[in-house]
Amino acid sequence: SALLDLQSGNIALIGLNEATANYVAARDEKIIVGKNGGDDLKTNFSMMTLDTNKEVYDILNNAIKEMKTDGTLESLIENELKAYITSDPVAKDLPHFDGARTIKIGVTGDLPPMDFVAANGKAAGFNIALLTEIANRAQVNFELVQIETGARPIALSSNKVDAVFWTRNTTCTVCNSTAAENVNGTLVTESYFTDNSVFFHRKR
Repeated sequence: SALLDLQSGNIALIGLNEATANYVAARDEKIIVGKNGGDDLKTNFSMMTLDTNKEVYDILNNAIKEMKTDGTLESLIENELKAYITSDPVAKDLPHFDGARTIKIGVTGDLPPMDFVAANGKAAGFNIALLTEIANRAQVNFELVQIETGARPIALSSNKVDAVFWTRNTTCTVCNSTAAENVNGTLVTESYFTDNSVFFHRKR
């Protein structure tokens, strides 16, 4: 909807993380990506659960910490994320372990190439590569549930999902009016990816 408003002239620019901005620009030659007012703003990508779901939080957070320590995350960012900016992610099946616990993850498709849903309705992109690695490490199954971005806290509180992907600006207090800290009763994992915050607009 934001892209439609930009194309129609209802808004002048969109603030976003750099990977997603570059993903959009790679598919629209009229898009120009620029720094966010010259400020060194960063966006952290994490996962969020309810504080009553500490076991799920520990599974996700421990795997992310391990991946940061052993270099797996850095490799995924270099070999998966950056490739998806110019070539659409391909949907892949997540691992399945008979008899293992199933954790429901909310996906929105609103932040490609991280959170991406293909035309056939299947989730793809960097977050699926991340979940694949977590599943293999923790020997758990992930069930993907498509939800609206603004409905993520409600999806958690209603037990529609066990965890969601979450972003927040790390250097802008005003930007964090909807940060996870202001959603009651939540736990946020360590960041699995930090990106520059930028803006983009259409050529005039």
